[in-house]
Amino acid sequence: MHGPIAATPPGEIHGDDDVSISALVGLVLFGAVMPAGPARPQDVTEDWDLTVDPAQQLTMASLDFGGNAIALRCKAGVLDFFLTGTPTTTEAFRTVRVTAGGIMDERQNWEVRPGAPVLSATEPDRLARQLRAGGDLNLRIESVATDERAIRFRLTTPPSAASLDQVLSACGAALTDEWDLRPRASTDVIWEHLATPEYPRAGLREGVPLATVRLACIVPANGRFNECRILSETPGGLGFGRNALAAARQSRVTLPEGDTGSVGKVVQFTVRFRPSE
Repeated sequence: MHGPIAATPPGEIHGDDDVSISALVGLVLFGAVMPAGPARPQDVTEDWDLTVDPAQQLTMASLDFGGNAIALRCKAGVLDFFLTGTPTTTEAFRTVRVTAGGIMDERQNWEVRPGAPVLSATEPDRLARQLRAGGDLNLRIESVATDERAIRFRLTTPPSAASLDQVLSACGAALTDEWDLRPRASTDVIWEHLATPEYPRAGLREGVPLATVRLACIVPANGRFNECRILSETPGGLGFGRNALAAARQSRVTLPEGDTGSVGKVVQFTVRFRPSE
């Protein structure tokens, strides 16, 4: 889950068919909606545009491609990687095939921003780390209807780690991570036994009505997770992540019939907490 986006007037838009970087700032900060247009090449000699606003608890690095823009945003401790200029849809997620750095044609589910031409990456820190050295970000948004065509983006990013590192550091994300290049499982696991996570006492004291934790685990051969890590935790610092890890390790999983290649690969899932009545 991502942090809330407050409503405020949109940023400047240059022309009916262009998505300016100031409009992107308005979108990713404030939920403004803008039209999408044709992309233009990014000058690889340019750097990421860095925005720092302590009052908004915001640090953001962004690139404007004309009809599309990308941004790595840390806002109030929550990290996001946005692609704007995508078709609006009623789907909650879109399947995106990603190639960037060491990520090679990987199938990911990106979150759709309701009513806006924006997708949000599954693992924003991992994707950002693949772009620190620059190079092409190749994205293919798969079709969801038989009469729809897949949409391809090839966005060339400049070799500049400083701006991305500043955003990653603002959210406490690592600048390097050995898990980044571990292959991701192409199918989800099947839960044979799903342990119920304990609601942490600190969350009860704070009156938290809902918490979400995103976990990544190595698919086990014996059905029990023993290598897991927290990808995101909202709210943080109250023990939800710790208890989600404990529940994952107490659970038991299997793979779909015929899936013999996912053992040892990374699978991701979300644990949601609600206090009992």
